[in-house]
Amino acid sequence: MMYNPPENNENKEEWCTYGEQLELDFIKNNKFKHTALCINPEKDTDKFTFDMRINFPCDLKSITTPWRLSKELFGIPSDYAVSINQKDLRRYMKLYPNICIIFDVKYPNYRCIHFGFISDFLKMMGDETLHRHEYKNRKTDTQGNAKVSYIFDIRNLAVLKG
Repeated sequence: MMYNPPENNENKEEWCTYGEQLELDFIKNNKFKHTALCINPEKDTDKFTFDMRINFPCDLKSITTPWRLSKELFGIPSDYAVSINQKDLRRYMKLYPNICIIFDVKYPNYRCIHFGFISDFLKMMGDETLHRHEYKNRKTDTQGNAKVSYIFDIRNLAVLKG
């Protein structure tokens, strides 16, 4: 539904009401694959808080082993080198285009939680900061292990703050 904006640019209350109508309309008329939108329930007590909440599919990658040779192979200090399996990334792209991937990094010299979306990995591919690595011992693997991973600097992804 189309709503007309208030005529008086100085009437804050009318503009807030108008904005609320647009928020409800946006939620009602936009559907995303495996993703849900809703009005932020905190707006009941604070009408100036952020407008909506979004529920994305998420996958957790718990990272505990640094890439020993990442500096030599990819130019990434091992304290920040993280991998994601090629087959996982392809699957996410196909089935869950809005997925949020959370990386819980617990290295001896670096501990942090980062997150990224498919768009972040596509950007790293374009920037050539996502490095392809083939596992030499998995070429004939039949157990389902990834044969290829992408190695990247975790600092290229946003930090999930507590």
